Amino acid sequence: MATEDLNVFIKNTSTTEKYALQVEKITLAIQKNPVQIAAPKMSPYLFDLGIYKPIITLVGVVDDQSGGGTVGVTLDSGSETYRIPTAYQMSRMSTDWWYDSGQSIYLYILNPDNGVNVSFFRYTSALQNLALDYMAASEERPTFSMTLACSRAKSYYPHFNEG
Repeated sequence: MATEDLNVFIKNTSTTEKYALQVEKITLAIQKNPVQIAAPKMSPYLFDLGIYKPIITLVGVVDDQSGGGTVGVTLDSGSETYRIPTAYQMSRMSTDWWYDSGQSIYLYILNPDNGVNVSFFRYTSALQNLALDYMAASEERPTFSMTLACSRAKSYYPHFNEG
């Protein structure tokens, strides 16, 4: 995957760790929890209290040992350099990163553009699950699946505010 194809970035705000992920599939699922109360001999009562839980699942590939390439990208905190992680760095991320008042994890998903305007979604997130899948004949490029519990996205569309 070429570095210009990297459109998903994750960073820990309390460290210098920032990764450009080689993602092949993004799934956004929003779970809602309406309350349903059964009533005798009639249709149940429904109450939607507006409770929702966004979950993002990322599926992609990662280098087993030879990662380390970098890509520069300008996001909400200016121009930054993101490293393409190895499988080991991904596994360390799953145990060393957590979300609390002193440490936030930001997930950035860039939107397609014409090369002129940068627009993206930024999610504050917490890592729920990371799975690395090593298959025969492709041990050096395992696949990964990462699930994150997220906030509502903050959108950045600077070209909508210009002129």
